[in-house]
Amino acid sequence: MKASITRQLQPDTKQTIRELKEQIEQQRHCQFKLAPDFAEQTNDQIRHVLCFKEETLIAYAFLSFYDESELEVTMIVHENLACLQQLLDEIMRFAQTIGRTTILYITDPRDLFLKNYFESKKELNKQFTEYRLILQPNKFKQLDSPYRPQKATLKESSLIAQLQLGEIGATVPPLSSEDLEKTVVFHKENQLIACARIEEDLSSYGIYGLVVAPAFRGQGLGKLCLNRLIQELLIKEEKEIYLEVDATNQIAYDLYVNMGFEKKSTFDYYVCQLTKY
Repeated sequence: MKASITRQLQPDTKQTIRELKEQIEQQRHCQFKLAPDFAEQTNDQIRHVLCFKEETLIAYAFLSFYDESELEVTMIVHENLACLQQLLDEIMRFAQTIGRTTILYITDPRDLFLKNYFESKKELNKQFTEYRLILQPNKFKQLDSPYRPQKATLKESSLIAQLQLGEIGATVPPLSSEDLEKTVVFHKENQLIACARIEEDLSSYGIYGLVVAPAFRGQGLGKLCLNRLIQELLIKEEKEIYLEVDATNQIAYDLYVNMGFEKKSTFDYYVCQLTKY
């Protein structure tokens, strides 16, 4: 077996990975936390790990490391412990090379091969469970909301970063140009009251990190901002709309369900702490 890491996949390899993904999803009745265009993605914070046995692809991993300390990993692998171990070794070496001290492995709890392996390792601890919710447009309950989402501006970049980190007034790095491009803001009487990030691919919109400014919390503005954002996305283009919520956040979960979302997937996050060299 041979493992390698690459920034960009070849066209024939992309198709092979998709076929491997579909095969294992059908066999284990599970899902992998991957965007529809995951095989097309290529940037400085993403890598693809391939594991071959002779000429046959037997495992794949998608790595993302936007966080300065964390590496997030989604693995697709046949029920072969030797192959899994080689994949994990390659991922760990890469994490240390780029200076990440935490690896987060993301898996569907129905994938019993990975679940049982992770839970058998004392160096891996289950950190949390996350639900992915998909909007059912026919169940969406539209509210009359005056808070229209607008593209974030460079002038607002530092304030948005403070809001996202929960450190209003602190000196924090402004958003990167890439994050700023994906961010929308909401205003009330020329004051920034909330922000959110939209991740868009060929078939979906993902709503992430909706945060209401401290001075405006407890007034139901988050619900109104989210509802108006969904209205705008539904008008813009017919795509799947999803968001994610921690399984322990029952208040947010109930809010999203009442708004017209349904749970589609469950993902467990297992954390591995590394020593930084």
